[in-house]
Amino acid sequence: MRSAVAFVAGALAFALIQPVTAQTFKVDPDLFGQKKPAPKPPKVDWNWRPPVQQPQTRRPSVVCGMIVIPADPAIDPKIAVKPQDTRTTFTLTVVEPTVCKP
Repeated sequence: MRSAVAFVAGALAFALIQPVTAQTFKVDPDLFGQKKPAPKPPKVDWNWRPPVQQPQTRRPSVVCGMIVIPADPAIDPKIAVKPQDTRTTFTLTVVEPTVCKP
């Protein structure tokens, strides 16, 4: 144990005596090689005007305390999709709610 401590102390003393050499390692600014071009600014059409809004035919309504806004196909044409006719008959009966009625 004493010999190991003496060896480490001797190596440390020898390292401190040696002249300091100049640093030769230079840091590459592109260390990981990710060269990406600068993003292009978005193209802006300065002459664009918002479309003239048509008056809504159906107004929002309140059903059971919740505001229901009707679907507008002018905003999203795929918003009103009819289910496919799979000719499936269901055996459950439909029960109309007695609390909240429009």
